[in-house]
Amino acid sequence: MFFNRKAAEEKPEDILINLEVYACNSCHGWMRKDFATDDLKCPLCGNETSMEMRELPQINL
Repeated sequence: MFFNRKAAEEKPEDILINLEVYACNSCHGWMRKDFATDDLKCPLCGNETSMEMRELPQINL
């Protein structure tokens, strides 16, 4: 039986950075500040959100 370990070795590590996010006050929904909607409503339930800091992986656009 053959197992390819090469793919696991080439995977780059995720870089974690502190980012501002908007978290919902009533459910577990949240969104990054860069991708937040204009009205700052929760994308899942539509309720109000509040700003928090979270350690998240960096996204390269």
